[in-house]
Amino acid sequence: MAFQFRSPAAGRWEADLLGEGFARRTLPLSDGSTATLIRHRPKSARPQFAPPLRGLAILYVHGWSDYFFQRELAQFLSTAGADFYALDLRNYGRNLTADSTPGFITDLEDYFEEFDAAHRIISSAHPGTRFVMLAHSTGGLSAALYAAAHPAKVDALALNSPWLEFQASELGRTALAKLLAVASGRNPHRNLPTIDPGFYTRTVSNRFEGEWDYDLQWRPANGFTLSAGFISAVFAAQAKVKKGLELRQPVLVLLSARDYLLPRWNDAATRSDVALNVQVVAQRSINLGRELHLVRLPDALHDVFLSAAPVRSAAYLRLGSWLATVKNRQADSSLARSVRRTVGG
Repeated sequence: MAFQFRSPAAGRWEADLLGEGFARRTLPLSDGSTATLIRHRPKSARPQFAPPLRGLAILYVHGWSDYFFQRELAQFLSTAGADFYALDLRNYGRNLTADSTPGFITDLEDYFEEFDAAHRIISSAHPGTRFVMLAHSTGGLSAALYAAAHPAKVDALALNSPWLEFQASELGRTALAKLLAVASGRNPHRNLPTIDPGFYTRTVSNRFEGEWDYDLQWRPANGFTLSAGFISAVFAAQAKVKKGLELRQPVLVLLSARDYLLPRWNDAATRSDVALNVQVVAQRSINLGRELHLVRLPDALHDVFLSAAPVRSAAYLRLGSWLATVKNRQADSSLARSVRRTVGG
């Protein structure tokens, strides 16, 4: 697979391939690879209303075999007043070269390096804002670990179909994890059988039955080749979620109301999550932390923001309403004073 993309010089913002309002910046990493930070700044115009999300900085993190291309999501959040950024993680999207192993990682916590770098840039550019991570699928799993490890940096966590548990449940993951740990220790680059039948791409890409235009090299129809190291890293992270992350931050989880995990194509796939067992993920989300808001969206796809227009409109409203609540939360609010007057202390 040939990848050709010229990264901008480190530390400098340059125009991004997504067009007007989007810019990118290369983040050099300690292993010699790079990540890319993308920002969106809408055309300046006098707002017709007080932007409800002003005061929030949002960092979007993509999932497995993916990259950031969701212009509409960025435009919605920016129009609502948030400072919007997104990451292409190492070995994904804008960082892919001829020497890359797409998606390869052996520990999801290695991504903390690009999360830290993005946080430094965003917090410096927007002092005093609340930092929210908005993450999809495997990115949601990585972001949850980061929020647990760095509660002072992440003020809230919004997860779009996070891969919190193996599709075949905890028992299946535990059994496979032992075998993969051995295989990964011997050769983390060892290829595993392809399990993606291409249904997700069929429901999303405008080259098939979807409506979205994106690079099929950076987001292949059947996904990147799975490696023992990557799957072992995912299973290790899921085991941590199972034990409980004890997140202090408010957490939003958006999921489809149903899944479709059968090997044969059916039109139901166009109204379902074809990647996750949504019941298992919904149950596992309870282990994230102390404050959880779980939303199940009828007819949503695996990425709820790539669903049909009525579904993603509902998803935007749910996300925006929750973010507005996060923004307006204050430790010493009038409500807190009322509680003290009632209960004492």
